[in-house]
Amino acid sequence: MTCVVRFALAGFALLALAGAAGAEEDNSALLVDLFAKICAPKPAKPSQVERIATGQGFVSDGGPITAEMERGPRMDLLYSAKLIRRGERLGSMTAYFAGPDDAPSVTCTVSAVGVSADALPGLIETSLKARERTNKPSSDDDHHLASWRVGSGSGDTLDMSVWRTSPHRASITINYYATKR
Repeated sequence: MTCVVRFALAGFALLALAGAAGAEEDNSALLVDLFAKICAPKPAKPSQVERIATGQGFVSDGGPITAEMERGPRMDLLYSAKLIRRGERLGSMTAYFAGPDDAPSVTCTVSAVGVSADALPGLIETSLKARERTNKPSSDDDHHLASWRVGSGSGDTLDMSVWRTSPHRASITINYYATKR
């Protein structure tokens, strides 16, 4: 009888570990939170993106953004950084600034692995106040693409790309024109 109880307890322990591992893998809320902090505020300058991303634990792939990089009549700058936790690359982000320095076009993207294709759209809609979802066609059933309108009458769109297969990669992107505040 004692052996049966030990076996049952061991089975429950394994189920608990499997559940915990599955729960650890879902980085959907983390992805939405990082996007909300880095890209959704629509930073007007690369140095603003760098400061926010660094504060969230991202490490730049290149050197720091300098004042000289942001000066001049036109901007053409790509900032990229990665997020590493517990020795694993959990995510990355990029922000591309192009055009006149007083109102550049910006494409800001945050990506992560371990994201649930089922949970992500709902989190985007509730956390980022995105509306009017349009699902986009994909050539692969395991790849889900969608787009939303965000902001109050601004016409900005937010795009999502998420894979249902391992390692469950996903990204959220916004394109906007930055204005100095």
